[in-house]
Amino acid sequence: MGSSPITCSIYVKGGRSDRSFLIIWGGKELKELVILILAVLAYYFIIFDKRMPKSTITLFIGLILMASHLVKNMNVENLSEIVDFNTLGLLFGMMITVSILEETGLFQYLVVKMLRLSKANYIRTIVFLMMVVALTSAFLDNVITILMTAPMIFLVADTLGVNPTSLIFLTLFIDNIGGMATIIGSPLNIVLGSESGLSFNAFLKNLGTFAIFAFITVFVVFKRYLPKPENADEKLKLLAQMDPKKAITNLPLLKKSLPVFLVVLAGFSMHGILKTELSIISMLGALFILLLSNRKFEDVSKKIDWDTLFFYMGLYMITFSLEKAGFTDTIAKLFMPLKDHPFASSIVFLWISSVITPFLSAVPGTLLMVPVIHKLVSVGFTPYIWWAYGMGANLGTNLTPLGAVQNLIGVSLLEKNQGEKIEFTAFMKLGIKVVLPTMILATIWVSIRFMIWG
Repeated sequence: MGSSPITCSIYVKGGRSDRSFLIIWGGKELKELVILILAVLAYYFIIFDKRMPKSTITLFIGLILMASHLVKNMNVENLSEIVDFNTLGLLFGMMITVSILEETGLFQYLVVKMLRLSKANYIRTIVFLMMVVALTSAFLDNVITILMTAPMIFLVADTLGVNPTSLIFLTLFIDNIGGMATIIGSPLNIVLGSESGLSFNAFLKNLGTFAIFAFITVFVVFKRYLPKPENADEKLKLLAQMDPKKAITNLPLLKKSLPVFLVVLAGFSMHGILKTELSIISMLGALFILLLSNRKFEDVSKKIDWDTLFFYMGLYMITFSLEKAGFTDTIAKLFMPLKDHPFASSIVFLWISSVITPFLSAVPGTLLMVPVIHKLVSVGFTPYIWWAYGMGANLGTNLTPLGAVQNLIGVSLLEKNQGEKIEFTAFMKLGIKVVLPTMILATIWVSIRFMIWG
């Protein structure tokens, strides 16, 4: 039945005497139970506790798992096998690059330019703004996109004299759709791409194309919920008179950083040919921009989202523990009846991921499921379940504020602007209006894919 107890001695030398502490763990079942309890505790704090910093508690529990030796070979020497430093390096480099580009006023310039191109037409202005949001989020951090575009949305709403709530929600939904298009568009995709080995170009082909249709669907569906102000076109003429060139705050820095950023994007698309990790390309670009702009690392270190990096590190430790304890194998076995049914398995993962991410959050949910998908693909499941998962997970983030960090930030900005709390259920009521039609579209998309290519 149960295995025999496992003892572990810790020998400490120092002072006048040597001390030996004996830690006794029960059998395999007890160790697995402790790992599960710690993992559930971590996810509880991530999802429900708003007071405790999630990065701190996640890394803390991850280190407890490492220090307790509950998992064999989970130690500092094997840290590179536990934590995906390719993902962390990619995020790290992009954070530096974006923080410098943000100083130039490039993104504000693009938004103002779109306002002028709309020729003061209300619907056209919203369409152009959402195009800026989608394109920006495809290549930059979703959080940065919201922080940059939210002030412009508030400005448009103030000019029109309307409540900005539905406009901000539309911006969040489009931000998540745009982020789906590329491997660097969202933290979820970065994790998925790094863990699966799928390329930048493969993401563009499989998710980027679909994102265009999802964008159109979201806008058409959500258009009815947008405010309908009187004399909107006349009011927007004031914004159209703004000079976009005045939005550029540091032209010399823009001339140095933008070409490097474009080269980095080109490097991402050719990393398979270059046989260079995305993290190396990302960090090389970031450091080159620092050199060109004569910046010290400490100048940009305050703008790096260290909380996110440490949060991911802790999550990797927790999911590694769950995998080694056999929980991912247990979950994988539940899907084994679908092994010889590639279409059915893809549809199942499409919909399961859309339920996981809104409540576990995009990255924690993905890190939990990645080992499961790895296991299934290794035993003969269609590799397309990677894309099905990515599609559903990205679309599902629009359902709740917990779906992604940018959702929480967008809600926070809206609450500060309006001076009233946005309830969880209020978000869901609007979120379901775009998640359901886009998920139906995704189901049709996957179905057509299997009808044509099998």
